[in-house]
Amino acid sequence: MKINKNLFFLFVFLSSSVFSQTRGLTYYINQGLQNSPLLIDYSNQIQSASIDSTILSAQRKPQVNAISMVMLVPTYQDYGYDAAITNGGNYGAQVSVTQNVFNKRTYKPQFEALRIQKQTITNTSKISEHDLKKSITEQYITAYTSLKQVDYTLTSLNLLKEEKRILQKFVEQGVYKQTDYLSFEIATQSQEIQLRQLQNQYRNEVRQLHLLCGINDTAYYQLASPEMKPSDNLDKSNSPFLKQFKLDSIHIVNQKSLVDNKYHPQFNWFADAGLLGSNPAPSLLYKNFGTSFGFNFSMPLYDGKQKKLQYQKLAINESTRTNYQSFFKNQYNQHIQQINLQLEENRQLILQIQNQITASETLINQSKQLLNTGSLSVTDFIITIKNYIDIKNQLNQVQLTKLQLISEYDYWNW
Repeated sequence: MKINKNLFFLFVFLSSSVFSQTRGLTYYINQGLQNSPLLIDYSNQIQSASIDSTILSAQRKPQVNAISMVMLVPTYQDYGYDAAITNGGNYGAQVSVTQNVFNKRTYKPQFEALRIQKQTITNTSKISEHDLKKSITEQYITAYTSLKQVDYTLTSLNLLKEEKRILQKFVEQGVYKQTDYLSFEIATQSQEIQLRQLQNQYRNEVRQLHLLCGINDTAYYQLASPEMKPSDNLDKSNSPFLKQFKLDSIHIVNQKSLVDNKYHPQFNWFADAGLLGSNPAPSLLYKNFGTSFGFNFSMPLYDGKQKKLQYQKLAINESTRTNYQSFFKNQYNQHIQQINLQLEENRQLILQIQNQITASETLINQSKQLLNTGSLSVTDFIITIKNYIDIKNQLNQVQLTKLQLISEYDYWNW
């Protein structure tokens, strides 16, 4: 006895569905966040910024250096460098110490710049994480919708197969013609082909989901229903989207402090000790051991009004930042309002389609009774089933839109 290939494929798919694992949206989000190289990069950047802060702290402490030098100046028959300038050669082996004093005001904006950098990286990392969650959620919703289409088509196919067995008896009894049975057989096979296409589509969507999450797994998994509802209104002033503008403002203020730093007086002390001389006899080297110490002071007096020009550039940057912030806030609020309207329209549409499905299911039950008594044409019954499938697919698409709108709403209402 030959086995129908479509039926065999359907059996394999159903068998795998029974024994497959179920995975939910939370699992995929966690895997995606864990495997994301971008988020790992941001984490490393934060650690690097912390090290920069430690390096800056070390620069405030006395800096100790070892210095050595040997210079020979040969001459030949009065030819060569003037000995009055070179002393015939120089040598030295010293340890020097220097430190910038009164440097708290100098280093404070530099530490602040590093702190702002860490906050900016952290905030950018949060936004990137939020973007990744949204992408994973949208792909999960798409895959889950494909799975629901498989379920709807499978239900309809089972209904057709059940009626086909009954129809075959009526054909044998002469109630229906053989051509009616063949039409039903063709409709059933068409439904099997569509089921197979949907199964392939579902598997492909799951593979895309695995690829997005960095999961190296080609096995089949049943996706759990994504339990999603619009999040409650939060304090949008703490949203990372808006926080980025605040950090940009703080950064501009800090840039002014760094500009001011260049015009503060610099004061540092230095000291050294060791051996320093100019080509004496080896027996006199001990006389060239010594020490020195002193202070350095510097202060810019005039640089062509560069400070004023730097301030003008920062003022332009602040104006640009303010315009972007104002534009974003307007779009932000309008976007939330628009999604709320779409969600309400979607809710009403779902109710309308659900009522239509209820009526369609009633029609199918009545059509089955008429078909079983030979009072309904096979063509009309097939049309009834196809209409039912179309309505279920409409509901599936509208529910997909609903989940996408909730995902979009949660993305912005953050």
